[in-house]
Amino acid sequence: MRYLVFLAIALAAHAQGSPKFGMHAEGTQPKASAAEYPVQAQSGNLSIGAEYMVHSFGSGEQMYLAENYLVVEVALFPPKGERITAEAARFTLRVNGKKTLLYAQNPAMVASLLNRRDWEAPRGVAADLGVGGVNIGMGNPQGRDPVTGAPERRRLPNPPRAPDAGAPGGAEPMQREHPEELLVRTALPEDPHRGPVSGFLYFPYEGRASRLKSIDLLFQDAAMKLK
Repeated sequence: MRYLVFLAIALAAHAQGSPKFGMHAEGTQPKASAAEYPVQAQSGNLSIGAEYMVHSFGSGEQMYLAENYLVVEVALFPPKGERITAEAARFTLRVNGKKTLLYAQNPAMVASLLNRRDWEAPRGVAADLGVGGVNIGMGNPQGRDPVTGAPERRRLPNPPRAPDAGAPGGAEPMQREHPEELLVRTALPEDPHRGPVSGFLYFPYEGRASRLKSIDLLFQDAAMKLK
Protein backbone atom coordinates (compact mmCIF):
# COMPACT_ATOMS: atom_id res chain seq x y z
CA MET A 1 0.00 0.00 0.00
CA ARG A 2 2.82 2.43 0.87
CA TYR A 3 4.46 1.64 -2.46
CA LEU A 4 1.26 2.47 -4.36
CA VAL A 5 0.87 5.77 -2.51
CA PHE A 6 4.50 6.67 -3.24
CA LEU A 7 4.06 5.72 -6.91
CA ALA A 8 0.97 7.92 -7.25
CA ILE A 9 2.79 10.88 -5.66
CA ALA A 10 5.82 10.36 -7.90
CA LEU A 11 3.68 10.20 -11.06
CA ALA A 12 1.79 13.34 -10.09
CA ALA A 13 5.07 15.17 -9.45
CA HIS A 14 6.43 13.96 -12.79
CA ALA A 15 3.31 15.13 -14.61
CA GLN A 16 3.36 18.56 -12.98
CA GLY A 17 7.07 19.00 -13.61
CA SER A 18 6.91 18.11 -17.30
CA PRO A 19 6.72 21.07 -19.70
CA LYS A 20 4.15 19.21 -21.78
CA PHE A 21 1.70 19.23 -18.89
CA GLY A 22 2.55 22.73 -17.66
CA MET A 23 -0.63 24.18 -19.10
CA HIS A 24 -3.66 24.92 -16.96
CA ALA A 25 -7.02 23.31 -17.53
CA GLU A 26 -9.34 25.53 -19.51
CA GLY A 27 -12.31 23.18 -19.54
CA THR A 28 -14.92 22.79 -22.26
CA GLN A 29 -17.48 25.25 -23.57
CA PRO A 30 -20.51 25.17 -21.23
CA LYS A 31 -23.90 24.84 -22.84
CA ALA A 32 -26.57 27.48 -22.30
CA SER A 33 -27.98 25.81 -19.19
CA ALA A 34 -27.90 22.60 -17.15
CA ALA A 35 -31.16 21.56 -18.83
CA GLU A 36 -29.28 21.00 -22.09
CA TYR A 37 -27.24 18.16 -20.59
CA PRO A 38 -28.57 14.57 -20.50
CA VAL A 39 -28.53 14.59 -16.68
CA GLN A 40 -29.27 17.52 -14.36
CA ALA A 41 -29.31 18.10 -10.62
CA GLN A 42 -29.51 20.90 -8.07
CA SER A 43 -27.19 21.38 -5.10
CA GLY A 44 -28.16 24.41 -3.06
CA ASN A 45 -28.24 27.35 -5.49
CA LEU A 46 -25.93 25.55 -7.92
CA SER A 47 -27.30 23.89 -11.07
CA ILE A 48 -25.35 20.94 -12.42
CA GLY A 49 -25.38 19.30 -15.83
CA ALA A 50 -23.56 16.07 -16.67
CA GLU A 51 -22.97 13.69 -19.58
CA TYR A 52 -21.47 10.20 -19.39
CA MET A 53 -18.80 9.89 -22.12
CA VAL A 54 -17.71 6.28 -21.34
CA HIS A 55 -13.99 6.60 -22.26
CA SER A 56 -14.02 9.49 -24.72
CA PHE A 57 -12.85 13.09 -24.39
CA GLY A 58 -11.97 15.81 -26.84
CA SER A 59 -12.87 19.11 -28.43
CA GLY A 60 -14.56 19.79 -31.75
CA GLU A 61 -13.46 17.21 -34.33
CA GLN A 62 -10.68 15.87 -32.11
CA MET A 63 -12.01 12.97 -30.06
CA TYR A 64 -9.88 10.41 -28.26
CA LEU A 65 -10.20 7.52 -25.81
CA ALA A 66 -8.77 7.30 -22.30
CA GLU A 67 -8.70 3.58 -21.59
CA ASN A 68 -8.97 2.46 -17.96
CA TYR A 69 -10.94 5.61 -17.10
CA LEU A 70 -14.61 6.48 -17.07
CA VAL A 71 -15.05 9.99 -18.41
CA VAL A 72 -17.83 12.38 -17.38
CA GLU A 73 -18.32 15.92 -18.61
CA VAL A 74 -19.78 18.15 -15.89
CA ALA A 75 -21.00 21.74 -16.01
CA LEU A 76 -21.66 23.96 -13.01
CA PHE A 77 -24.06 26.90 -13.23
CA PRO A 78 -23.97 29.31 -10.24
CA PRO A 79 -26.50 32.13 -9.84
CA LYS A 80 -25.94 34.94 -12.34
CA GLY A 81 -22.97 37.13 -11.45
CA GLU A 82 -21.63 34.83 -8.71
CA ARG A 83 -18.19 33.22 -8.67
CA ILE A 84 -17.55 29.50 -8.34
CA THR A 85 -14.51 27.29 -7.74
CA ALA A 86 -14.94 23.85 -9.26
CA GLU A 87 -13.14 21.10 -7.34
CA ALA A 88 -12.82 17.75 -9.08
CA ALA A 89 -12.13 16.02 -5.76
CA ARG A 90 -15.70 16.77 -4.65
CA PHE A 91 -17.07 14.48 -7.38
CA THR A 92 -17.24 10.73 -6.91
CA LEU A 93 -18.64 7.90 -8.99
CA ARG A 94 -20.65 4.95 -7.68
CA VAL A 95 -20.75 1.98 -10.05
CA ASN A 96 -23.19 -0.93 -9.83
CA GLY A 97 -24.43 0.30 -6.45
CA LYS A 98 -21.17 -0.56 -4.67
CA LYS A 99 -20.22 1.24 -1.45
CA THR A 100 -16.65 1.78 -2.67
CA LEU A 101 -16.59 5.03 -4.64
CA LEU A 102 -14.33 6.11 -7.49
CA TYR A 103 -12.63 9.49 -7.10
CA ALA A 104 -11.80 11.91 -9.91
CA GLN A 105 -8.09 11.83 -10.76
CA ASN A 106 -5.64 14.64 -11.42
CA PRO A 107 -5.76 15.19 -15.22
CA ALA A 108 -1.99 15.71 -15.49
CA MET A 109 -1.41 12.31 -13.87
CA VAL A 110 -4.01 10.70 -16.16
CA ALA A 111 -2.25 12.21 -19.19
CA SER A 112 1.11 10.97 -17.92
CA LEU A 113 -0.20 7.43 -17.48
CA LEU A 114 -1.83 7.60 -20.90
CA ASN A 115 1.59 8.37 -22.35
CA ARG A 116 3.33 5.61 -20.38
CA ARG A 117 1.26 2.91 -22.10
CA ASP A 118 3.01 3.81 -25.36
CA TRP A 119 6.42 3.36 -23.74
CA GLU A 120 5.47 -0.02 -22.32
CA ALA A 121 3.75 -1.38 -25.46
CA PRO A 122 5.04 -4.89 -26.32
CA ARG A 123 7.33 -5.22 -29.31
CA GLY A 124 5.53 -5.73 -32.59
CA VAL A 125 2.53 -3.71 -31.49
CA ALA A 126 2.08 -0.16 -32.75
CA ALA A 127 -0.63 1.88 -31.05
CA ASP A 128 -1.93 4.93 -32.86
CA LEU A 129 -4.23 7.24 -30.95
CA GLY A 130 -6.38 8.61 -33.75
CA VAL A 131 -9.33 10.88 -34.20
CA GLY A 132 -12.52 9.19 -33.13
CA GLY A 133 -10.82 6.66 -30.89
CA VAL A 134 -7.84 4.36 -30.64
CA ASN A 135 -6.68 2.57 -33.77
CA ILE A 136 -4.37 -0.32 -32.94
CA GLY A 137 -2.20 -1.88 -35.62
CA MET A 138 -0.56 -5.21 -34.86
CA GLY A 139 3.02 -5.38 -36.09
CA ASN A 140 4.41 -8.55 -37.68
CA PRO A 141 8.20 -8.39 -37.42
CA GLN A 142 8.60 -12.04 -38.51
CA GLY A 143 7.19 -11.20 -41.98
CA ARG A 144 4.84 -14.20 -41.98
CA ASP A 145 1.11 -14.49 -42.57
CA PRO A 146 -0.54 -14.56 -39.11
CA VAL A 147 -3.06 -17.23 -40.25
CA THR A 148 -1.17 -19.65 -42.54
CA GLY A 149 2.32 -19.04 -41.27
CA ALA A 150 3.60 -18.71 -44.81
CA PRO A 151 6.10 -15.96 -45.63
CA GLU A 152 4.37 -12.75 -46.56
CA ARG A 153 4.88 -11.20 -49.95
CA ARG A 154 6.67 -7.92 -49.68
CA ARG A 155 4.56 -4.99 -50.76
CA LEU A 156 5.98 -2.29 -52.96
CA PRO A 157 6.01 1.15 -51.37
CA ASN A 158 3.21 3.51 -52.33
CA PRO A 159 4.10 6.06 -55.00
CA PRO A 160 4.96 9.53 -53.70
CA ARG A 161 1.97 11.80 -53.13
CA ALA A 162 1.62 15.22 -54.65
CA PRO A 163 2.11 18.08 -52.20
CA ASP A 164 -1.00 18.98 -50.26
CA ALA A 165 -2.72 22.00 -51.73
CA GLY A 166 -3.55 23.17 -48.21
CA ALA A 167 -6.82 24.30 -46.68
CA PRO A 168 -9.49 25.79 -48.98
CA GLY A 169 -9.14 29.51 -49.61
CA GLY A 170 -5.50 29.52 -48.54
CA ALA A 171 -6.38 29.31 -44.84
CA GLU A 172 -3.88 27.87 -42.41
CA PRO A 173 -4.43 24.13 -41.74
CA MET A 174 -5.79 23.31 -38.30
CA GLN A 175 -3.10 22.30 -35.84
CA ARG A 176 -3.95 19.15 -33.92
CA GLU A 177 -3.12 18.90 -30.25
CA HIS A 178 -1.45 15.88 -28.77
CA PRO A 179 -4.05 13.74 -26.95
CA GLU A 180 -2.36 14.20 -23.56
CA GLU A 181 -2.26 17.98 -24.00
CA LEU A 182 -5.91 18.06 -25.04
CA LEU A 183 -6.81 15.90 -22.03
CA VAL A 184 -5.26 18.39 -19.61
CA ARG A 185 -6.67 21.45 -21.36
CA THR A 186 -10.27 20.21 -21.45
CA ALA A 187 -10.34 18.90 -17.88
CA LEU A 188 -12.61 20.63 -15.37
CA PRO A 189 -10.70 23.81 -14.36
CA GLU A 190 -10.34 24.43 -10.66
CA ASP A 191 -9.57 28.15 -10.80
CA PRO A 192 -12.26 30.57 -9.57
CA HIS A 193 -14.75 31.43 -12.33
CA ARG A 194 -17.53 33.95 -12.60
CA GLY A 195 -20.41 32.20 -14.29
CA PRO A 196 -20.73 28.66 -15.72
CA VAL A 197 -17.75 26.33 -15.99
CA SER A 198 -17.48 22.83 -17.49
CA GLY A 199 -14.90 20.15 -18.24
CA PHE A 200 -14.09 16.45 -18.15
CA LEU A 201 -13.55 14.30 -15.07
CA TYR A 202 -11.59 11.03 -15.12
CA PHE A 203 -12.42 8.13 -12.80
CA PRO A 204 -10.12 5.06 -12.76
CA TYR A 205 -11.83 1.88 -13.93
CA GLU A 206 -10.14 -1.12 -15.55
CA GLY A 207 -13.18 -3.32 -16.10
CA ARG A 208 -15.35 -3.54 -19.18
CA ALA A 209 -17.74 -0.65 -19.60
CA SER A 210 -20.36 -3.08 -20.91
CA ARG A 211 -20.54 -4.69 -17.45
CA LEU A 212 -21.61 -1.46 -15.78
CA LYS A 213 -25.29 -1.74 -14.94
CA SER A 214 -25.62 1.53 -13.04
CA ILE A 215 -23.45 4.64 -12.68
CA ASP A 216 -24.20 7.51 -10.28
CA LEU A 217 -22.29 10.78 -10.12
CA LEU A 218 -22.25 12.21 -6.59
CA PHE A 219 -21.59 15.84 -5.69
CA GLN A 220 -22.29 17.12 -2.19
CA ASP A 221 -26.02 16.42 -1.63
CA ALA A 222 -26.75 15.73 -5.33
CA ALA A 223 -26.86 12.29 -6.96
CA MET A 224 -27.07 12.09 -10.76
CA LYS A 225 -27.94 8.80 -12.43
CA LEU A 226 -25.74 8.59 -15.51
CA LYS A 227 -26.74 5.05 -16.39
